[in-house]
Amino acid sequence: MTKKESEEEAFYVGIKDPIEIRRSILESSKDIVQYLQRAERFKAVRAEKIEQILKLKGLDKEIKGLIRKLRMALPKTKIRVSLYKREEKLKQEEFKKEAEAAKKKIKIEKKAPVKVEKEVPPIEEKKVEMTELEKLEKELSEIESRLGRLS
Repeated sequence: MTKKESEEEAFYVGIKDPIEIRRSILESSKDIVQYLQRAERFKAVRAEKIEQILKLKGLDKEIKGLIRKLRMALPKTKIRVSLYKREEKLKQEEFKKEAEAAKKKIKIEKKAPVKVEKEVPPIEEKKVEMTELEKLEKELSEIESRLGRLS
């Protein structure tokens, strides 16, 4: 196709209220960028969660290995059975004492409630994901500036 042929096939359509259409397109773009930002944050949190789970599994495996080594190092005796029964009785007594203390504490707390604020540790994000988030934020600010110019 030559340039003249493509010009002959092209036709134009009139658009009523082009500024309003442009504004709605930019607002839609803004929403899309915000959703992409949320998705990136979600990916970062998911990666952190997987990393922590793997770390926990490693620690669990290490603890089980150390317990196995400890059992191998201890002498074989039948004392464990009688000690186990005694420990169970002690645990039950401790549990009863803790339950009573908790009941007393609940009564005290009902009289004077105390506000407790939790500190949430910041989520460490990786550099690759930060650059994607920065790109999205930059694009979002550009869209917002365009919207501001249209108003």
